[in-house]
Amino acid sequence: MIYKEMFKRSRPLPRDISARLLIAIGTCIALISVIYLGKTPYGGQPQVGKVADRDIYAPMDFSFKAGVDNEKTTEMKNEAALAVKDVYDIDPAVYDAASENIKAVFSAVKEAKASENLNSEEKLSRLRALNKFGLSDADLKILLQSPDTDKAEPIILKQLGDAFSQGIISAEEKESLKKQGKNVIRVRNINAKTESDTETKSLKTPSELSASDFNEQAISDNKLKSAVRSMAIGSLSTNLKSNAVETSSRREKAIAAVPDQDKYIDVLMGEQIIRKGEKVTAFHLAKFEAIRILSVSEKKFALSIFGIALVVIILVVIPAMYFKYYEPAIYSNNRHLSLIAAMVVVMTAIGKAISLSGGPAYLVPVAIGPILIALLLGVRPAIIMALVSSLLAGLVVGERFDSSLTFIAGSVVGVYMVRSVRNRSELFKAGVVVGIVGAFCAIGLGILNNLESDILFKDAAMYFMNGLAVGVIIVGTLHIFESLFHITTNISLLELADPNKPLLKELILKAPGTYHHSLIVGNLAESACDAIGANGLLARVGSYYHDIGKVEKSEYFAENQMVSESQHDKLAPTMSSLIIINHVKDGIEKAKKAGLNKALIDFIEQHHGTGLIYYFYQRALESVEDLAKLEEEGFRYPGPKPQTKETAIVHLADSVEAASRTLQNPTPSNLEELVRRIINNKFIDGQLDECDLTLKDLNTIAATFTKVLTGVYHTRVQYPNGKDKNGA
Repeated sequence: MIYKEMFKRSRPLPRDISARLLIAIGTCIALISVIYLGKTPYGGQPQVGKVADRDIYAPMDFSFKAGVDNEKTTEMKNEAALAVKDVYDIDPAVYDAASENIKAVFSAVKEAKASENLNSEEKLSRLRALNKFGLSDADLKILLQSPDTDKAEPIILKQLGDAFSQGIISAEEKESLKKQGKNVIRVRNINAKTESDTETKSLKTPSELSASDFNEQAISDNKLKSAVRSMAIGSLSTNLKSNAVETSSRREKAIAAVPDQDKYIDVLMGEQIIRKGEKVTAFHLAKFEAIRILSVSEKKFALSIFGIALVVIILVVIPAMYFKYYEPAIYSNNRHLSLIAAMVVVMTAIGKAISLSGGPAYLVPVAIGPILIALLLGVRPAIIMALVSSLLAGLVVGERFDSSLTFIAGSVVGVYMVRSVRNRSELFKAGVVVGIVGAFCAIGLGILNNLESDILFKDAAMYFMNGLAVGVIIVGTLHIFESLFHITTNISLLELADPNKPLLKELILKAPGTYHHSLIVGNLAESACDAIGANGLLARVGSYYHDIGKVEKSEYFAENQMVSESQHDKLAPTMSSLIIINHVKDGIEKAKKAGLNKALIDFIEQHHGTGLIYYFYQRALESVEDLAKLEEEGFRYPGPKPQTKETAIVHLADSVEAASRTLQNPTPSNLEELVRRIINNKFIDGQLDECDLTLKDLNTIAATFTKVLTGVYHTRVQYPNGKDKNGA
C-alpha cells in the first residue's frame, strides 16, 4: 500500500495556477537571458576619456593585457634568429675539378699502355705532367703496370663523390664554428636540391679524411690499392662554403615572423581599478575587458547564471506574493499578469540594449512601464512595478543603484501624476514631471559623488529629456495597450461618455427616459464611489451603458412610456418578466457587437444581479391558483451578482433612483429612509455577497445617495401668482 501511494499519479495543477506558474517561469527565464546577454562588469564598457563617477575594485584575481612587452618581444626575436642555423653550400665545382683530374690521369694511363711507340720513361713523363695529387714515381709506375687499373677509376670517383657529398670543411672554419658555439649548421646541396642539419663535430676536414676512408676491397693488388688511396687523398679539398647572404635572409624572416608579445599584469581581488574622478584610459579599459572575459568564461558561467537567477527570482516572487494577498483581482487575471511581466521584461531589455551599445543610464525610459500599468491596472501594482523595473534597469546598466534610485523616484512620481488623469495632455505633463524629478536626482547624486559641474548638469539635462520622451511614448502607445489587453483607462472612459457615441446616441433617440435615468444613476454611482475610494468615473460611464438593452423594447419600460396605460397590462406576468429580464441579454449582445470593453459589459450583466422582479412576481402570485407551481427563479435576473465595488454601487444606485420616482413627498428624511431600506433589502437578499463592500462602505453610500437625491428633488420657493421668478 505504501508503494502504491508513493507511485500514485498526482493530480494535475488547476489550469489557472499552471498558467500563472508558466508566466512566472517564463518571466524568470526571459530576465535571466536578458541580463546575462553580453554580460559586462559594471554594465556597458566605459568610454575612454570619460570620468569615473565612483571607485571600482577588482571582484577577483585576474591578469590583463597591458600593451606590448618590448623586452620579451626582443628576447623572442633574438631566440628566433639564433635558432636559424648558418647555411653552408656544397660547391659542386670542387668535385668536378677533382674528378676531371682523375679522369685525365686514368685516360693518360690507358693511352700509355696502348702505345707501343713510347718507352717506359716517356710514359712516366707524361703521367708526371698530369700528376696533381702528389703521387710518387713508384705510384705512377704501379698505375702503368697494374692490370687492374681500369677497375680503379670508377672506384676512386665513387669514393670521392661520397666524401664531397658530405661536405668537406676547412680546419680554420671548423674551429671558428666551435668557438662560436655553433654545434649544427645547415648544409645545402644545390645540385641535389636537398639540405639537412649537420653537427659541426661530424664535419671532416681534408686532413681528417684518413686512408681508411678510401679502402676498397674490390682491388686485390695491394700496390695499386695504395696508389689509388694516395690519389684520392691528394684530390681532397674543402667544398663547404658559408652562404652569409642566405643565412641573413633566413634570420630576417624568422625575426619578422615573431609577433609582438603581450604584456600581462596581475591584479589581485580587491585591488583598486579606477578612482572616482579619474579619467578612463585604454589601460583601465583593458582591465574591464579582462574581467568581462573572465566572468563569462566556462568556469564562471554557471556561477554567473546562479547569481543572476537568485536576484531575478527574488524580484519575481516578492511582487507575485504581493499581488496574491493584496491585489487578488490582478493575481487571478492571467492577461493582467502577462501585461505586467511583459512590461518588466521589455523595460529590462531596453536597458540592456542601451548598456550594450555603450549608452549612459539616463537613456533608459524606465518610467514608461509603471505609468502605463498605473493607467491600465491601477496605482498600487504600478508602484510595485516601478520598484522592480528600476532595480533591474540599474542592474543591467552597470549595477548602478544610484541610477535605480533615480528611476524609482521618476517612476513613482509619474505614477502619482496619472492616478486620476482625465485627458491625454496630462500624460505629457506627467512625463515633464518625471524629467524634472530625474534631473533633481541627477544633480543631488552628482553632488554626493563630487562630479564636475559640466558632467552634473549634462546628466540632469538628459534625465529631463528622458522624461519628455516618456510622456510622448505613453501618449502614442496607450491606445495600443488598451486594445491588446482589453483594458479601459480613464481617458477612454471619458471618450465613451460622449453622448455622440453610437450606443448612447441610439439610447437618447429610442429610450430618452432610460437615458435620463442612466444619467442620474451615473451621478449617484460616481459620488458614492468617490466617497469610498472606488473608481467613480468607471461607475458613471458604466451607468450610462448599463441599460442599453432597453433600446430594443423601450416602450415596455415605465420611464419611456408616454401614456398612462402600460404595455404590460395586456401581457401575462411571466411574459412581462421575460421581456424585462431580456434587456440584460440584449444589452450584452449590443455591447459586444459594438466592441465595448469587458469592464463596461460587467455593468450591463451585473447591474440587477440575481434580483427578483417583485412587481410581476406579485401579480403572478395573485393570478395563479397553485402557488407550488410558481417558481421564483423564473422572475429573477440570471446574474451574476455584482463582483466589484463599482458594479455593486451601480446596482444599488439603479434601484434607488427607480424607487425614488415613486415617492409622493421626497423630503430628505423620506429619501434617506427609502435609500437605507433598499440597501438593506439588497444586503438581505445576498446581492452584495460577492463584492468587497464593507458595512462602513454601505453606510457611506447611503449617506451619499441621500445627499445627491435631496439635490435632485429639492423644493422650490413659491413666488407670487404661483410662478417661479424669471421662469426658473
